[in-house]
Amino acid sequence: MRMTRKAAAGAATAITVAMLAAACGGGGNEAGSDGATDDPSVLIPDSGRVGAMENFEAGTTFRATEPISLELLYRVHPNYPIMDDWLINQAFEENQNVTFNREDVLMADWGQRRSILIGSGDFPSIVPVVWPGEETAWVAGGALLRVSDFFDYMPNLQHFMEEWDLEGDFETRRQEDGGIYILPGIRQSPNIEHSFAINVDLFEAAGITEDPKTWDEFAEQLQAVADATDVDYPLSDRWNNESSGPLGATLNMAAANFGTTAGWTRNVAEFDTDAGEFVPRITMDGYRELVQFFADLRADGLLDPEITQTDEAAIAKFINGRSAAISTNAQQMAQALVQGAADLGIELNTRMIVVPEGPAGSNVQGGRLGPGFVLNANLAQSPNFLATLQFIDWIHYSEEGREFAQWGVRGTTFDIDADGNRHYIGTVQGAGPVNEGADGNTPLNATFGFQDGVWMNTWGGSDELTRSVMLPEQIEWLEAMMDAKTILPVNPPTPFSESETESMNLVNEAVQSATESGVAAFIVGTRSMTEWDAFVQEILSLGAQQVADTHNTAYQRTRD
Repeated sequence: MRMTRKAAAGAATAITVAMLAAACGGGGNEAGSDGATDDPSVLIPDSGRVGAMENFEAGTTFRATEPISLELLYRVHPNYPIMDDWLINQAFEENQNVTFNREDVLMADWGQRRSILIGSGDFPSIVPVVWPGEETAWVAGGALLRVSDFFDYMPNLQHFMEEWDLEGDFETRRQEDGGIYILPGIRQSPNIEHSFAINVDLFEAAGITEDPKTWDEFAEQLQAVADATDVDYPLSDRWNNESSGPLGATLNMAAANFGTTAGWTRNVAEFDTDAGEFVPRITMDGYRELVQFFADLRADGLLDPEITQTDEAAIAKFINGRSAAISTNAQQMAQALVQGAADLGIELNTRMIVVPEGPAGSNVQGGRLGPGFVLNANLAQSPNFLATLQFIDWIHYSEEGREFAQWGVRGTTFDIDADGNRHYIGTVQGAGPVNEGADGNTPLNATFGFQDGVWMNTWGGSDELTRSVMLPEQIEWLEAMMDAKTILPVNPPTPFSESETESMNLVNEAVQSATESGVAAFIVGTRSMTEWDAFVQEILSLGAQQVADTHNTAYQRTRD
């Protein structure tokens, strides 16, 4: 297996779990007159331990010693709006002795509403679906709990940080005051999940039976499909969400092979390992080459110019044979494509290709931290403070909790066969191997509340658990990706001061939005690539160089 890591210049030095807990033992959460001390093992006084378990250890099922109600900001997905009588909520109450006082926010309003609430300081104790890096904007305001003060109370987190060697990953989330303010999702292995699904029958009609080795060869294959079939466009893509601009997933997975980042990765500045410093991403040669490649695909009639279309429109084109390639992942392959076609009585012959290599090599972005939770600083004064930490540690970091959020209740929604393989029961269907008995009327998320994108983002966990929701051919694809790809390092940590955070907040969004809209214009052809240099100057004038300079200042502080 060739999965390797390139060493980044000045990468964060790994730290021990004990250091993570102890280094932040103080500050805003120091003990007062109620008897706690700066020792992280006794930071929570008896008054904050109501409902907490006395002997909560890694692998222990959490159950509050008395009923507790936790405040939760809940992101409501339009495809499965939350129901109070969901099985997941019943199980939380019956098995964990936990209920929730929720504030529900529609997904379309999530980012803005979440920022307003946290900025005001008046928000529920638990806020989920926060990607690492997003928390930085809220640290200076003092609204977030410095959770690293309390890692000592989270045995499952400590266990997997040590077992999976995640200390260095967590170090990247340290802020200028030495604290960590997010409880991120964690993975045993880097997150490799996105590629193109191809319509095998259409590709074979063009005489293509093997994956393309390079992006140029992929373009040649798309041209062959266009010539041999009656598709509207060989590539018609999805995931054109507003937060990352058009082609979010596709640009994200392609960028590493061009020596840059793009799409879902919205970094304004990237670390140049050769130069040993951050540079404005817009100035990177690989970024221009990436945009040029997809602009050429569109110009040659190989990419659907509707790069702002909805997911549903793109999926329908693929299922109905109007396109031959679409970006996907394991969950969407099983659910939206294979099951979606079956629901329409269409037998879809599809598979995922290994992401092609590019001018910068055969790479994939690294990183094992994903979306997680931030907590209101006022939680430290709650009588259920310790119980809340224990509950989150169980649902978010224990394998039992992650399996529960991913698969549901054993014996009701899933079971495990003699070979140790999980399978859905009856007509239940979710993200995972297609349930041959399912009729599509009992979706795991909409019917029961599991795989809801809040408690489980279908993102984190052990290799065994993350692979449990993959079809056999997807596992084969993952192993091929691991053999072929070099895992790139994440950017080194740049903990900002309060003033730096404020200045970054002023320019980051403007630069990101202008970059994404500009890139879309180049790809669809409303702006010529001959104007690229002028575009670079436009983005620099909005503050991209300022962002890079701020990163470099903070980065140098970590080295002094």
